Amino acid sequence: MSKRDSGAVRVLLIEDNADDVDLVARSLRCDRPLCSIRAVDGVSDSLPLLDAKDADLILLDLDLPGSLGLESFHRLRAHAPDMPIIILTAEPDEHIAREAVRSGAQDYLIKGQLEGNLLLHAVRYAAQRHALHKEMEDLSLRDPLTGLYNRRGFLLLAEQSLRLAKRNGRESVLLLADVDRLKSINDTHGHSAGDQALCAVARALLGAMRESDIIARLAGDEFVALAVEAHPPGIPSLVGRFRARLAEESAIREATCGLSVSIGISPFDPKASPTLERLIESADRDMYRDKPDGSCVEQAGFEIDTPEDRDR
Repeated sequence: MSKRDSGAVRVLLIEDNADDVDLVARSLRCDRPLCSIRAVDGVSDSLPLLDAKDADLILLDLDLPGSLGLESFHRLRAHAPDMPIIILTAEPDEHIAREAVRSGAQDYLIKGQLEGNLLLHAVRYAAQRHALHKEMEDLSLRDPLTGLYNRRGFLLLAEQSLRLAKRNGRESVLLLADVDRLKSINDTHGHSAGDQALCAVARALLGAMRESDIIARLAGDEFVALAVEAHPPGIPSLVGRFRARLAEESAIREATCGLSVSIGISPFDPKASPTLERLIESADRDMYRDKPDGSCVEQAGFEIDTPEDRDR
């Protein structure tokens, strides 16, 4: 879990009631400087702070205006899936409490029952538990070479994201990228060069996608990214960013072995709601439709082959 140099856990309180903001501040005041608080009125105000990584834990009022049930919680989870969230509510609801915990909430607290140090202990415990969970998750869901999610991690997070996209009627876009002729690069220049090429593709994807998107190395030479709540008209821009980032990686590495990446795209329509497996299969077909024949591996730099490029 990221923290400031002071080591304080940065609590982001999403609460529209000034009295409840004061209640939370009083409950956590005795933990300063180990705990700092920043309050905003709604979920929309919190998103820039999450993008800037200005919080370590969220306290979420479930009774925000215009929000029904766990709608605000699910929106935050989709935007920042790794952020621990403690839910605060004025009225107890056992069904919602169980659903919240099953969906990943760290805790579910009733505002009128925050006697003593209950909230303080909940925040401390949630921060510690999330840090431990994150450490264990990284060991089982991450690709050790690139640091991206592995297949297991991608399937787990992407399934959750698509369920939310279907529920909210939001589109998404799945991008599949396959490194062409990686075996030839390994055979000609050594496995170290192949590993460097894979890491270059991973960095390019990370630079091209948003923080909320889910990026993974599915297999040896195959990468995947789910652009959460992206729209199909934005696909050319997405591919263009990927192209630019990969060109930057080429310039930094001063690569002597060529690398081309074939791209397949599969939009997610919430009305049709295809499964994640179907999306991957569709992108795979799109990717292999015009895949290069692999005759050249000695060209300098990087190149991304897309159907649009090859039709020119």
